Amino acid sequence: MASRIALLCLLGLLVASPAIADSGVYYQLALMWPGAYCEQSKTGCCKPTNSGKSPARDFYISGFTVYNATTEEPVTGCNDQAPFDPNLIDGIPGLNQYWSSIKCPSNNGKKNWKSVWKKSGACSGLKEKDFFETALTFRSRLNPLVRLKAKHIEPDFGLYGVKAIKAVFKSSINAEPLVQCSNGPSEFGKYQLYQIVFCASETGNFIDCPGAEYSKYGCPAKEIIFHPFQKWMLKQTAAEAYDPFVLPGLEDADE
Repeated sequence: MASRIALLCLLGLLVASPAIADSGVYYQLALMWPGAYCEQSKTGCCKPTNSGKSPARDFYISGFTVYNATTEEPVTGCNDQAPFDPNLIDGIPGLNQYWSSIKCPSNNGKKNWKSVWKKSGACSGLKEKDFFETALTFRSRLNPLVRLKAKHIEPDFGLYGVKAIKAVFKSSINAEPLVQCSNGPSEFGKYQLYQIVFCASETGNFIDCPGAEYSKYGCPAKEIIFHPFQKWMLKQTAAEAYDPFVLPGLEDADE
């Protein structure tokens, strides 16, 4: 019953709050910018093979983890308690578009989803389908690319302040995310935006991610490049060349 209540809160009541829930756990959602991944990958990027659907031209879910609020450590060790069944998540809206694996060689994403479920989903207290739907709902409600563009922060090779990126979300969801950067194109000699990481209490309230996480998801630069993500960056067959991206922003960003 408790897990069901938590799920309902996550799906429909994402209210801003600085406090961590009394339950003693919190969730962490990592959203990766594919333009940065493709630029730094030695093997490049490949279009996924799942259902013939193109990935979104937007931030992808790269991780959804349950943390112990006291120790600030991931809740793990449940691998044998809940086997992964890909059939249970087949057809979830947005799964292929917003939780894509663009790693080469092309793959259907199932190995990635299985790893996430085994690593943290099985310990979340949620059923398998609920776990993935909850993560996707977080991403949809955050709608990061739309929020950033509304403040004129766009993937255009421009330099943007890390503080400015954080401020976009602090002002709209009352919670500051973590910003992770990586080495950008060598000709620029700058860091680039790689991931934005958000945290929420078990009841669905956005919260500032605990301080210990800054050492893992930090960025040494004050300004970073927002690298474009173009369709040609995905290796694909000639027959797939006319398959358009899914445009970002399925829902309007919450103000």
